[in-house]
Amino acid sequence: MTRGTSASLFRLCTSKNNRSKVSSLHFNRYFHSLGKLDNCVSEKCTPNPSFDTTKLHHFTFLRNFAHLQTVSKGGRFTAFNHVGTRLLSSSIENDSDNDKVVCDSGKEDLQHENGLEFGESTGFGDRNEVKFEDRDHYLNVSIIYDNESSKPVNYQKVAMQDPVELYRELCDSEKNPQYRRADWDVLQEIFHCFAKSGWAANQALAVYIGASFFPTAAHKFRNFFFKKCSPELACYLAELGPSNDAIKFIFPIFVEFCIENFPDEIKRFKSLVESADLTKPHTWFPFARAMKRKIIYHCGPTNSGKTYNALQRYMKAKTGIYCSPLRLLAMEVFDKVNANGVYCSLLTGQEKEFVPFSNHIACTMEMASTNELYDVAIIDEIQMMADPCRGFAWTRALLGLMADEIHLCGDPSVLDVVRKICLETGDEFYEQHYGRFKPLVVEARTLLGDLKNVKSGDCVVAFSRREIFEVKMAIEKHTKHRCCVIYGALPPETRRQQATLFNNQDNEFDVLVASDAVGMGLNLNIRRVVFYSLSKYNGDKIVPVPASQVKQIAGRAGRRGSIYPDGLTTTLHLEDLDYLIECLKQPFSEVKKVGLFPFYEQVELFAGKLANVTFPQLLEKFSENCRLDGSYFLCRHDHIKKVANMLEKIQGLSLEDRFNFCFAPVNIRDPKAMYHLLRFASSYSQKLPVNIAMGMPRGSAKNDQELLDLETKHQVLSMYLWLSHHFEEETFPYVTKVKAMASDIAELLGESLTKANWKPESRGGKPKPDKKENEYERPRSLIEIYEK
Repeated sequence: MTRGTSASLFRLCTSKNNRSKVSSLHFNRYFHSLGKLDNCVSEKCTPNPSFDTTKLHHFTFLRNFAHLQTVSKGGRFTAFNHVGTRLLSSSIENDSDNDKVVCDSGKEDLQHENGLEFGESTGFGDRNEVKFEDRDHYLNVSIIYDNESSKPVNYQKVAMQDPVELYRELCDSEKNPQYRRADWDVLQEIFHCFAKSGWAANQALAVYIGASFFPTAAHKFRNFFFKKCSPELACYLAELGPSNDAIKFIFPIFVEFCIENFPDEIKRFKSLVESADLTKPHTWFPFARAMKRKIIYHCGPTNSGKTYNALQRYMKAKTGIYCSPLRLLAMEVFDKVNANGVYCSLLTGQEKEFVPFSNHIACTMEMASTNELYDVAIIDEIQMMADPCRGFAWTRALLGLMADEIHLCGDPSVLDVVRKICLETGDEFYEQHYGRFKPLVVEARTLLGDLKNVKSGDCVVAFSRREIFEVKMAIEKHTKHRCCVIYGALPPETRRQQATLFNNQDNEFDVLVASDAVGMGLNLNIRRVVFYSLSKYNGDKIVPVPASQVKQIAGRAGRRGSIYPDGLTTTLHLEDLDYLIECLKQPFSEVKKVGLFPFYEQVELFAGKLANVTFPQLLEKFSENCRLDGSYFLCRHDHIKKVANMLEKIQGLSLEDRFNFCFAPVNIRDPKAMYHLLRFASSYSQKLPVNIAMGMPRGSAKNDQELLDLETKHQVLSMYLWLSHHFEEETFPYVTKVKAMASDIAELLGESLTKANWKPESRGGKPKPDKKENEYERPRSLIEIYEK
């Protein structure tokens, strides 16, 4: 017997009782026409003698072309394009005076030419109705091919109904709904948009439907809705269309559905969320809340005297704590306060210097204690509350320090959010505004791209290590000036040594070449700040330097009490001057949110709700499920996750050990430093004394690769000291030796920088890849430019 599409269609039109199935073919779910058989031509003819047509007077021939689609096993459609429906017979019974088309139900097995078998129940009624079965979820609903006049009369009253009432009506509905084809298509789009809606997913968190479970819940709600939806509700939603209004309308119904159908999932996620709750962080410090603290915000630009005034109050107090953004600045305050006859100790991640009888302490922000009582506390550079990585340390200090007076020093960017926090904590809040002692002047005459125009007291600011050394080499080769160098990878001791060398007027080092590290933490006698460029690499692409950072760096020029009280700034290239002026004119941008990060105890509580997850997975799930108030954001922790992934191979570390190791000060882009951290953690996990196992260099660096090696060695030593202060000291028994090695390497770095005259290399020493089209190209070597 002939098989295939044509034969199957032909067999479908005949039956023993000579009744046709041609009408049912049009409404079959596997053979859906793009339009009705509106152009059918009916004509009478002589019956075909090959059929048993004894009861027939004639056949009706249908002539039309339909675009047919079949559903494959994979859920995709296979099209039979323009299959002719000719010679599909419709029997006309002659048992009445009027010719009447009669059709009964039947089932035919159809087979695609490629072997795909399928079957379908067919039927034809007075209303042109078809049973539609959803290809993904097998929802039995009715699709009605009617015109617009078939809309329910009162469908718009649905908008006035209560969502709970609507949901109850859906639950009580027993009949399968009937949809118009147009309404069905729109409903499909609406629920697709709902499942993808970020707004709906965020709102669902309020009823403890997590982001990971939301797609599943939306999927099941869609199935429920299509089985139960009334014609009035379907028509109203179809009129709204796939819009925000439609999503907001069905969301309350979705909530009722979830509460009734997913109680266990809601309970589990609620417990998970409560363990990752970072809302109301001011309640984390009950002893600080029991005090009536006085908050004084010293608000002003650089060189305005705000920190000086706060330090005067700090030194007059009986007890005090100074919280610094940098080790370097903590060391500077430590030296200054002790020089003024006030005993002060130093506490950073790497240093612990306790001065006998001292009641004052200078520390880095992360080391500030919230368990001690102080008369006066200073939080310097308070605007760093908004820092995406370290902002949580400033937030913690503001909320948790137990001091009668807390002096905040910084620019006005976080003034409003600090004022709001003080309302929540119940602290008294005062503002003191400062202006710059001498205005910062922009020189309209740039260096015109020629570093020969550099003068004594200039600070040339570049934003990459390579550019810093190229500028230094070009200046020293083509002028009589000598350059000091400061950048972030240098240890604090070396930066202080370079700053002292530059400030001293009795030597030949009269020009400073620095990175953005010069923006805070050092008192420098800078006459003019010259920007080598105003763009930098942010780890992903080259971007303009933010206006706030430009203002911070440019403000280092001119300092009260120095030999250059008047500050000047300009650029190397004329094309950068307009951007510099624009940045300096801009007001400080207002910060809306400040950083938070959980304590170990909060992470431990969250871990108790999950089973069989690694520490990186734990951090990821915490960030997904934590809740925050509107004034806070969760700080970035990419570097923490990278260290955590590296430590996964080490067995025997507790959750607290992993947490602490992940906060170690390591350069995650330096493979050597990461290797040493891995080795330290491995020894610690085996309960072995952690050895440094690193040789000392024989002398100062003779090329850039040796200089990079010195920088890495000092970072490893600094990391060892940090770990010794955060773990049991007997596990890190070589602290004294490491301190001596770090001091020696810092001196070698200083010596190396003063005589550096080599071409800089990139860390890792890999050859540069071929330049891609439209890729950013850094400026060529200044040495090569001048030698041409």
